[in-house]
Amino acid sequence: MKWSAKNKLSLITASCLVVGTFGLVASTTDVFKDSTSSITSVASEKKQAGVSQTITPKTLSIAKLMKQGLVQTYPGDPNLAKSAFRVDRLLSAPPKSLNLVAKDGHRFITVPFIMEDTSHHDGGYSVYKPNRFTLKDETGKEYESVDYVNRNEKAWKNTHQYFAPYRSQVDVVYQVPINKKTFVLFASSDAFAKTHTVKIEVD
Repeated sequence: MKWSAKNKLSLITASCLVVGTFGLVASTTDVFKDSTSSITSVASEKKQAGVSQTITPKTLSIAKLMKQGLVQTYPGDPNLAKSAFRVDRLLSAPPKSLNLVAKDGHRFITVPFIMEDTSHHDGGYSVYKPNRFTLKDETGKEYESVDYVNRNEKAWKNTHQYFAPYRSQVDVVYQVPINKKTFVLFASSDAFAKTHTVKIEVD
């Protein structure tokens, strides 16, 4: 069969249209792929950056905090009545001589620390800082003392010296939020051998 110039031109035009259409489809597909990849990449980056993640505050249980002490106790614990170091029952209010005023939404906790080491009579002293003992709540937030009263100047001197065999009582005051009910007190010192954790509950 002989092809006229007109037929040849039509065939070439059709071929160009097919090739052009294929190229357009391929190009569109690549653009769609690139767009999808970009969206996925952005979403991945946001997720890695924590934009779409909900972060839950870390919470520590009172039981886990208590386990950090070799001696686990509470104020007025009769099992430690004869121990060199112990914590007496909480006082109902801070000593009046301190003239403390609680901030809004807060209250005071007053803890009497007793140190009485009758096994030594050499006149030396041990490093003892009850005013530096701290409280923690169930979130791990720490509360330092705001003030204290030394009940025996012979037993505890210069805010860090305990002299045996005298009986030392230091009433230490903490300020805590009203909505917090349970705390763990950490007591550690050269004056006694083992770290104490003291569970403190308030109404």
